[in-house]
Amino acid sequence: MLKIKLVLPILLILSVVMSGTVFANTEDPQVEADSPPYLSYLPLIFKPVPPPPAAPPAYYSTSWYVTPTSVLGNGMFNKGLQAAAITQPPGRQDQLLILDFGQPWGEDDQYGTLLLHEPEYDLASINDITTYTKQFIQGFMLANDGESKLELGIGTSNFAYYISGVCSPRSWFCTETRAYNHGKAWALMVKDVSNWVIQQGFAGQVSIAGANDIELAWNYATISHAWANGFNDYDQGVYIYYNYGACEGCDTSINLAVAPDPNKDLYYDWTPKKAHYTAWGVQPAWPIPEIYLTSGAHANQWANLSKVGVDLGYSKMYFLSAMTQLQACGGGCSYTDNTPVEAWYQLYNAINARPETAQSTIPYMTDIDWP
Repeated sequence: MLKIKLVLPILLILSVVMSGTVFANTEDPQVEADSPPYLSYLPLIFKPVPPPPAAPPAYYSTSWYVTPTSVLGNGMFNKGLQAAAITQPPGRQDQLLILDFGQPWGEDDQYGTLLLHEPEYDLASINDITTYTKQFIQGFMLANDGESKLELGIGTSNFAYYISGVCSPRSWFCTETRAYNHGKAWALMVKDVSNWVIQQGFAGQVSIAGANDIELAWNYATISHAWANGFNDYDQGVYIYYNYGACEGCDTSINLAVAPDPNKDLYYDWTPKKAHYTAWGVQPAWPIPEIYLTSGAHANQWANLSKVGVDLGYSKMYFLSAMTQLQACGGGCSYTDNTPVEAWYQLYNAINARPETAQSTIPYMTDIDWP
């Protein structure tokens, strides 16, 4: 999917503005309001009506960590039913959510993930993940209102466990070749699920994307970039992925007088410039950042990252949503338990602190939970 820099032209209807023409009722009730005669005025002052203040959606979606027990039986189908329940009030309740299938993994020529809390290092293959995702979609389509739309991200991460900079035997995602091939496999899976959605007649309501919880403290930029490049090379120029990760080490305050340094040393070999690449610079990437900290620091980090990109010649980032973890915390997180609304306002205010990164609204809110 190509990122197009949106320009919203203001259409001036000169004849109306210059003449100040308005329509008026006559005293004859048989004459309709929009029929002649017309009354013309020449206004002395033309005042545009200011737009209403931006406000978050009235609801948020639930994203899910996927575990070995949550995929048993009708588990994923039932999660789809829960997503459909959001759509029951009158009107459309469009939503974006992510199914987080855990860290990337592979065995021989098969790719997939280790589901969260997987005790035996058993691979959940691409075929398995495809099946679980389809079950979720079937649940959603069975019980939704028939018009609300679902944007569904199939998620993994860039996680690997390093000891003194060396990848441990408990990790697999440790070479650029593996990362590239995993990104390729993920893009092809997104394509296959998208084609299935079309074949089932669901495309009017459901769209599919990849997703990756890319965190700078989890792996090297070179490895993470390889995954993004593999996805990009096989996304058919159509499919996207959501980066629902973090920008650890990025500036936590906004300094309007001094631009953020794109080459600042962060974790491993990361810099803000390299973090921007996996979140926006590479064509299929769209940011849905973790905005967990109640202080607003996470929001400031991502606003600064958008500024880094603008200064490097990219268009400003467009944020589809913030990601929170209020439900997953269950009351047990100190300082990282933003509500979806709090995160929405933090991100909105941070990106609008600079005109060059401003965004009129953020269309979605999503909060992740454990099954």
